[in-house]
Amino acid sequence: MGLRYTRRPRYGPFHLNISEQGVSSVTLKLGRVSWRVWSRDRRRRGLSSVDLPGPFSYRR
Repeated sequence: MGLRYTRRPRYGPFHLNISEQGVSSVTLKLGRVSWRVWSRDRRRRGLSSVDLPGPFSYRR
């Protein structure tokens, strides 16, 4: 394993996941729910996670 470069800038409700190869995914976060609206890997689109009350969360 080596060092990896990743960044996650935010533009309003949109979060961009950036790695060495460029933008890997775009996530829309509204309140406690986040959706992956675009991904380089097309299989990883849709509902990403829901922040539940307390220390719980739901991830797909």
